Amino acid sequence: MSISITRREALAGLGASLLAPLATGARATTVAKLGTREILSISDGAVTVPAGMIARDRTPDELARTLRDNGFTPDVNRMPLNVSVIREGDNYIFIDCGAGGRFLEGSGKLASALDAAGIDRARVTRVLFTHAHADHFWGAVDEFDEPLFPNAKFAMPHAERDFWMAGDVLQKVPEAFHMMAAGAQRVIKQLDDKLATFKAGEEVAPGIAALDTGGHTQGHVSFEIQGGNDRFIVLGDALTHPLVSFAYPQWMPASDQDGERAVATRRKLLDRLASEKLRIIGYHLPGAGAGSVERKDSAYRFVAG
Repeated sequence: MSISITRREALAGLGASLLAPLATGARATTVAKLGTREILSISDGAVTVPAGMIARDRTPDELARTLRDNGFTPDVNRMPLNVSVIREGDNYIFIDCGAGGRFLEGSGKLASALDAAGIDRARVTRVLFTHAHADHFWGAVDEFDEPLFPNAKFAMPHAERDFWMAGDVLQKVPEAFHMMAAGAQRVIKQLDDKLATFKAGEEVAPGIAALDTGGHTQGHVSFEIQGGNDRFIVLGDALTHPLVSFAYPQWMPASDQDGERAVATRRKLLDRLASEKLRIIGYHLPGAGAGSVERKDSAYRFVAG
């Protein structure tokens, strides 16, 4: 029997625990330096979800046993929310914006984290989105429906915007995602002419290329950042769990819209990350989300740090 997550169960599980790792006075974490660029990780907080959302195609017993045997809690999944920031001189480029104040308790901590880190929002020049799920996208506007970063240019994948803005989007997603669709449309409309689009494969800013990592959503992208002779990959939600995404890439998370495509994406991505020994940051990976990928047995493992 497969696990099936209803909208009621998903929302109840998401709100079940209030986990916010950033305390007063917390600072941004530097996870890499690439030439004149510095990659920071800043937390938007954290939430928990039912463990069944990790893999909708596994039985509860199999999933619980796998998690327990590898030192993970078998009934819930703690999900950090790691916003990636590229600092060059006094200017900043953000990748994703957190959830804002209208999603779930435990999220929406980005604005206070920026203040604690001493980051001037007026110096943010660009905001690039991996996709339009609430925890990545809704924080683009503040409680007054104004852009969080007043001087920034915003950009998202063209395919992602087309998907969420389609008149029949509610027929294309499960009921549990209807709230997500309404929120995506609201933020897109509020950003209005400040929001541009790009295609996967394009250079979206100097030294920053969008990589096609679709499957989690139709237009999901990751970003490859170059600085000096180094490269760094910001994954978004292409890899979301520190065990399952790496050791069992064929398992299908409940939040992946196109499960088969997401599996193919993970396999291809993991092979490249391990082969090229690229450093990464994942939005929901532990700590600051940074690390690398190594081959292990017939699959892979995440190495934090």
